[in-house]
Amino acid sequence: MSVVFGPNSRRVLQFLTHIEDLSPEEIDRVADLWKQTSSQTRAEGWAVVHRTTTPEERYRILVAASVARRAALDAARNHKKHDWAFWAAVWDAATAVAVCDRIGSHYNVLVAPLAAVMPSLAHCRRDELEPRELQGAVLKGGG
Repeated sequence: MSVVFGPNSRRVLQFLTHIEDLSPEEIDRVADLWKQTSSQTRAEGWAVVHRTTTPEERYRILVAASVARRAALDAARNHKKHDWAFWAAVWDAATAVAVCDRIGSHYNVLVAPLAAVMPSLAHCRRDELEPRELQGAVLKGGG
């Protein structure tokens, strides 16, 4: 497995697989919570992401956020939900999950709307294995 989605690719993949499981009510709740979050606070979180990552890492993190947004659009469409705040919340959360502990308390700001319906996001967890170990585990069928 390559590190497609930044420093925490495995966790991003886990997050991506659960977006489609959200109910219409959960989608609405996420959108409402995202709208209640200060745009300045979110911007500060994004600034820390920018300061604490390399250009290559940022590229991979934005790939994760883009894939997550696409999954959010699909999930919302399947439930006939059209609130762009849900897509934005998923974008923010994917970014935070990808970069995880590097952004400190900004992680909580960026994931909070999704963590309300996906409690596993409430705490930053880095991939347990380093990228080379991850690749070996996947190649051996253990990942």
